[in-house]
Amino acid sequence: MFQPKFSNTMKMVNKLLEIQRSSVIIDQLPLPLDILEQLQKEAKETTVLLSTRMEGNDLDEQQKRKALYQSSDVDAEQEVYNLMKAIDFLEDSERRSLPITEEWIKKLHAIIRISHGRRPRLSEYRTEQNRVGNRNQSGFYMPPEYTDVPVLMEDFVAWLNARETHELPAPIRAGIAMWQFLTIHPYMDGNGRTSRMIATYILRRGNFGLKGLFVLENFYDRNLSDYYKALQMGLAHNYYFGRHDADLTVWLEYFLNGLAEVYTQAAEIVQEKNSELLWVEPELIRQLDIQQRQLFRQLVFRQDEITTTEIMMLLGIGDRTAREKVKQWIEGGFLQPKDPNAQRIRTVILSKWYEELADQIRDNPEHYSYLLSKEEL
Repeated sequence: MFQPKFSNTMKMVNKLLEIQRSSVIIDQLPLPLDILEQLQKEAKETTVLLSTRMEGNDLDEQQKRKALYQSSDVDAEQEVYNLMKAIDFLEDSERRSLPITEEWIKKLHAIIRISHGRRPRLSEYRTEQNRVGNRNQSGFYMPPEYTDVPVLMEDFVAWLNARETHELPAPIRAGIAMWQFLTIHPYMDGNGRTSRMIATYILRRGNFGLKGLFVLENFYDRNLSDYYKALQMGLAHNYYFGRHDADLTVWLEYFLNGLAEVYTQAAEIVQEKNSELLWVEPELIRQLDIQQRQLFRQLVFRQDEITTTEIMMLLGIGDRTAREKVKQWIEGGFLQPKDPNAQRIRTVILSKWYEELADQIRDNPEHYSYLLSKEEL
């Protein structure tokens, strides 16, 4: 059974906090649906452009952009098209909340790999030995014998779906999954692209999807040599000489550092786009911070009143913090007690001014589309 070894270092903890902070910003800051969809499209395309470049595709950017949405008989162009289809597969899997199984991985790889004629529904594991790393400067790597791959993959998937594994933060799970998949190297090619797709899917299923706005490859593409070196961690070139039982702390520090950088970059883009909206917003909305906006959205579209307990759950804060914020927001004219005569405030509603604005928004939601989620539109 696969049981990864690693230590929780302060570096990892700090990077997890950065990742969480960026995730909260993107989840809570509103964007118009058309701008959000454009940013998502750009992120998908950038993922494909960088991922194929990392794997040695020598088409220039213009050639790749032409190949993004059409099948081709040219291998390099088909590689680009296939990766776009793989992202579509991830999105469909996320909508359906599909677990990662061996069959799911084989389907994903079958979409990614280049094949001519009728495409197989599943990619079977390799049936020969391969040698990895001839193109990079960190030295080559000999993965496990092909006869061991089925058992290693079975153990890998069992670990992914174990209850104990899901108790780990999603970024940690994603980093371990990426490393272990590349270590097993179950296919002759396409392992790098598949591993990053698996890591991305774990993040998305673990509520770290950033609305589809992050590009995992942004960090690794800047210095491929460091990426390959981090994967090697100074271990012997042969899987059986220590890599099968390695301590993953060094890799996880590198992975989380890269993820924090990518997430921070995505959050900055969202904040910039959001700030461009502020000048057209009603003054009352412009005055609200991120948490107030989230609460306002809730009281406009989902419920007329809210308790302090519900505020705690909605904003992910403690009881004392929730009560302090409610007090501040009442004093600031954002909220008012449902029962003004109650000795203890348990339920609040929007103040008169914000309720009047809420009525305008409910009557003309198309003018406030950036406040709405896809489900509410």
